[in-house]
Amino acid sequence: MALSDIDRSAVLRAVSEFDRLGRDAFLKEHGFGRSRSYLLLHNGRLYDSKAILGVAHGYAIGTDGPLDAYEFSGGAATVARTLRGLGFQVQVTSHPDAPGAPENVSPEGIAYWWVNNKQTYAHEIGGNYLWSPTTRQDGGRNEFYENMKRVQPGDIVFAFAGGEIKAVGVCSAPAILAPKPGEFGASGSNWGDEGWRVPVDFTRLSKPFRPKDHMDALAPTLPEKYSPIRSNGNGNQGAYLAAVPVPMADVIVRLLGPRWAEVDRTISIDPHLKTETIEESEEQVEQELRNRTDLTETEKLQLVRARRGQGVYRQNLEGFEKACRITGVENRRHLRASHIKPWRASTSFEKLDGNNGLLLSPHVDHLFDQGYISFTDEGELLLSPRVDIDTLLLWGIDPERGYGPFRPEQLTYLAFHREFVFKRSATEDS
Repeated sequence: MALSDIDRSAVLRAVSEFDRLGRDAFLKEHGFGRSRSYLLLHNGRLYDSKAILGVAHGYAIGTDGPLDAYEFSGGAATVARTLRGLGFQVQVTSHPDAPGAPENVSPEGIAYWWVNNKQTYAHEIGGNYLWSPTTRQDGGRNEFYENMKRVQPGDIVFAFAGGEIKAVGVCSAPAILAPKPGEFGASGSNWGDEGWRVPVDFTRLSKPFRPKDHMDALAPTLPEKYSPIRSNGNGNQGAYLAAVPVPMADVIVRLLGPRWAEVDRTISIDPHLKTETIEESEEQVEQELRNRTDLTETEKLQLVRARRGQGVYRQNLEGFEKACRITGVENRRHLRASHIKPWRASTSFEKLDGNNGLLLSPHVDHLFDQGYISFTDEGELLLSPRVDIDTLLLWGIDPERGYGPFRPEQLTYLAFHREFVFKRSATEDS
């Protein structure tokens, strides 16, 4: 029983049956769902690729009948490869819910950012961090604060203050929820007491770079929306952390010249260092929780244990989730309580909310936690361009299956995961 047993004539016989019965009747007859990512294109018509191969197996000489949907996985490494090997054309459909790489992400997977530090420059650059409120003063959404959640380890940050780029940093860990730095003093007195903090290793440049002197080269590359500076080189009032399109970043790097070599970009190429800094960042969140005076010791313990998927959080989660959505394992001793919105970025309520979680087998938890997979609101599996398809197949994960439904209360958390955790670029991890 193998896809290699199928020949071209068997596929054509399955196609003929599909045409005779019609799509819905064909899929119902053989127990397959609709293909979402890979479709067989033949004589101008599209066919569900996995269903066609499953039925074609029954038409192949020397086989023991058609394959059921659960007996093999769909996807690039199986269905698409088999059909192409037989001379058929396979159409790859783009999933509307799978976000593409933003314009500030380089082909190497490194994103570029620009921070207007203003009065907090000395504190942030000296302390190797960025800090912003989570929302505007009126509670509304602020795109420049939202960007704090988008910065990933290895990303580059240009620090602008007093009309000059004075430092360049490399992000060392994702954003965490943290108290407003005490050293800010009266600065930002109208900000809330809790906001986004991003660890960044800054290097002060030996000579600051003044964008206003180079606007002939920079102006054509400025983003149309949410630009950090204006076309005259002045800072954009109200802009804190802005995305820098790759062409703009290329110009800045070129104009920095030898000063670019001063920046220590080690973390951008060392995955082990990234893991260590994320652990250190979460340890910082945990320590700040333990130091809070507005919580009882019991409340602190509950929040700390939630980091490891234990205690009240797990009890709340198990009230909704009964098994791993992908493997079907129900034995809870072998399942991890995984936060959908990461613990480090969650409020106290979200850290304990059972709706902010999934029970996952350890290998699935790894894929989900690291952003190699995510889910649509309907439960369809999203695959990062970085995921290794062969690994998925060896683990028995079928990209074509549905893994829903989700509770309405889970959807906000899933949206966060898709936007801020899911890996969207095709850069390979080591």
